[in-house]
Amino acid sequence: MEIKAFRVQMYRCILDSDWIEVTPLTVVVGKNEAGKTTLLRALHKFNPFKPEPYSIDREWPRGHRKERNDEQVVCAVRFELSPEEIEGLAKITDQPLDNISTLEVTKDYAGRFEVEFPSDLFPDTLHPNDIDEICTSLPELQEPVEAKFKEKAEKFAGEAKRLAHEGRFSDLENVHSEHVPLLQQVMSPDNQNPQRQNEQQYITQYQSKLQEIAQQLSKAQSIQKKAHEFVISRIPTFIYMSDYRAFTGTARLDQVLQRQNQPTEEDKTLITIMELSGLDLKLEAEKGNQPDREQRQYDLDDASATLTNEIADRWKQRRYEVQFRADGQFFYTFVKDQHDPSLIRLEERSKGFQWFFSFDLMFMYESQGTFKGCVILLDEPGLHLHPDAQKDLLVRMEAYAKDNTLIYTTHLPFMIDLRSPERIRILSETENGVIVTDDLTQSQPEGKFVLQAALGMSGSTSYLVAQRNLVVEGVDDYWIITELSRLLGNSDLPSLPSDVFITPAGGASEAGYIATFMIGQKLDVVVLLDSDRAGQDAKEKLVKKWLTRYHSNPAHVLSLGDCVGVKAREFSIEDMFPDEFYLERVKGVYKKQLALAGVEDVELTGGDQLCNKVERALEKHDIKFNKGPVAKVIRSDLSKMKSAEDLPPETKEMGEKVFAKILEVMPAEEMP
Repeated sequence: MEIKAFRVQMYRCILDSDWIEVTPLTVVVGKNEAGKTTLLRALHKFNPFKPEPYSIDREWPRGHRKERNDEQVVCAVRFELSPEEIEGLAKITDQPLDNISTLEVTKDYAGRFEVEFPSDLFPDTLHPNDIDEICTSLPELQEPVEAKFKEKAEKFAGEAKRLAHEGRFSDLENVHSEHVPLLQQVMSPDNQNPQRQNEQQYITQYQSKLQEIAQQLSKAQSIQKKAHEFVISRIPTFIYMSDYRAFTGTARLDQVLQRQNQPTEEDKTLITIMELSGLDLKLEAEKGNQPDREQRQYDLDDASATLTNEIADRWKQRRYEVQFRADGQFFYTFVKDQHDPSLIRLEERSKGFQWFFSFDLMFMYESQGTFKGCVILLDEPGLHLHPDAQKDLLVRMEAYAKDNTLIYTTHLPFMIDLRSPERIRILSETENGVIVTDDLTQSQPEGKFVLQAALGMSGSTSYLVAQRNLVVEGVDDYWIITELSRLLGNSDLPSLPSDVFITPAGGASEAGYIATFMIGQKLDVVVLLDSDRAGQDAKEKLVKKWLTRYHSNPAHVLSLGDCVGVKAREFSIEDMFPDEFYLERVKGVYKKQLALAGVEDVELTGGDQLCNKVERALEKHDIKFNKGPVAKVIRSDLSKMKSAEDLPPETKEMGEKVFAKILEVMPAEEMP
C-alpha cells in the first residue's frame, strides 16, 4: 500500500492538521518550533518498526483535558492499494472490487487500528465458505438406521446449518436440548439391533459437535475481520530520523550489556550495527575477557566484510567500507567511503558523513534489508551539511523516493526543490493549533522568507524578488528583453517600468515553476514564453495546474508569437530580428569555423524558427550551432544603441507590441 494523504488530530500542538496530500517526495516547510517534528512523530507512531504507542498523558493537547478520550483518532492515513492487494481483498469477500482503489486507516490513542470499509462489500459476518467448512464436522449417519430417525436427523442437521449461516451461534449451541429428545423418540425400539446402536452413537456425537461447532464459529473471523487484518498486515513501515541522530560505533561492551534492558540511544545504534554485522553483544562481551585475540579479530574481520557487503549490495549510490576492532571490552567501528578513503572512527567523521551512514544503516535495519516499501520521515535533514551538499542530499532523497514515500521537514532554502512546487506543504501556527496546507499563499512570514530565499538561491540563476516580476525562459531572453526595454523607453515607447524585475529561468519548464513560487508568495508575475512545443507545454501546466488555485493573485502567461501577431509558426526571441541582422552576428561568431570549412556565405532555408534555420545551415558544414554566443553579440550591439530608432524597423515594431502586452496584463504598481 502506498500512502497518499494523512491527517493528525489532537496530538500535542496539533488539534487538526486537516488532510495533507502526499507525493512520493514531500517537503513540509515551516519555522523552528512550529510543530514540524510533532507532525512527523504523530505519523511515525502510526506503524513504526518497533512499537511506540501514543501516550495520552504526555501527548494530549494542553488546555483540552476535559476532552481526553483514548478513542480519539490521532492519525488517519489514506492508502492506495496495489492491483495485487485489490485482488487479495476480492478473494476474501468473493466480490469484484472494481471501484475500490484507496482505503482510509485510523489509529487512536489506545493503539487500535480501524479500516474504513464499504459496509456492503465487507460485512461483519462469516464467509459462507468458512461456515460450510466448519459445519463439515457434523457427524454422518452410519447405516443401518430407522427411516424416521434418518429423516429427523437430516432435518435437524439442516436446521443447525441454517442457524450457523444466520449467525445465531448461541441458538446453535443450545439447540441440542430440543433436537435430542425428538431424535430419541424415533429411535429403534430394539436395544440389541444395529440400528439402535448407530442411532445412539449419532445422538451422542451430534450433541457434542453442535457445541463444538458453535464455539468455533463464534471464534472464527468475519469477512470484515479478515479484510481488516489483510490491510493492517500490509501497512508500510514508518521510519523516522532526526538530523541530530548519529550512530555511535565505540563503547565498552560490558557496560552496554548491563544497560541492555534500558539502553541509551548510543547503545541502540551500536547494537544495530552489531546485529546487521551478525555479531552478538553478549558473546562479544564474553570474548573481551578471553585471551584469544587472533580468533576474535578474525571474527570481527568477517563481521566487517559481512556488513560492508550488505551495504554494497543494498545501496550502490554510496559505497562504504566498515572495519571493526576490539581491545578487551572496548569496541571500535571504523568507516570510510569512496569520497574519503581515510579509515577513521565513526564518531570522528563529519556530522554530514555520520548522518548519511547512520541513515543508510537504520534504513536497512528497519526495512529488513529491502530498502523499499517504507514511509521515510526525515526531520530537518541536512542541517550540518554545506549548501552544495544539501543539494546533493536532495538528489539522494529522490533516489530513496523511487521505491518509498519520503516526507521531510525543513526551514532551509537549499532543501527546497524549485522544480517541483507540487511537493511543498506549508506548516503554520494558528489560534486553532498547527495546520498544514499546499496553498503557498498561506505561509506565515517565517515560512514566506524561506520560500523567497529559495527563489534567490537557485544553483542555475540568482533570483531577486520584487513585487512585480517578469519571468523569461533564459539568459538570452533576459539580455535582449532588457536592452530592448531600455531602447524603447528612451524613445518614450512601451517599455518595462523600473520596479519590474526580470528573472531568467533555465528553460520553459523552469520558468513555470519559478512563476509558481512567486505566485505562491503573492507576488505579481508575468511569464513570457517562446511559441514552441516546450513553451506551450509549460504554459498549459502552469495555467491548468497552478493558476486556477490562486484566483486572488493570478499570473499571466504570454507567448511571444501571440504578442507580435505570429501564430502560424513557432516563434522565439531571436525571431524578433530580421534574418540578415541575426545572420550577420552568426557569421561574426563562427568566422573561423566558416573559413576553415571554405564557406563564404550562409544560406537560410525553411519557414520555421530562425535558430533552427541557422542550425541547419551550419550543420551542412559540420559546424555545431550555439545561440548563446550570438545572443551576447546582439546584447553588446544593442547596448551601443541610443534609442529605438537605431533598431531594425521590424524589431522596433515587435518590441512595442511585446511590451504593450506585458504592460496590459501587469498589475499596477502599489503605491507606498
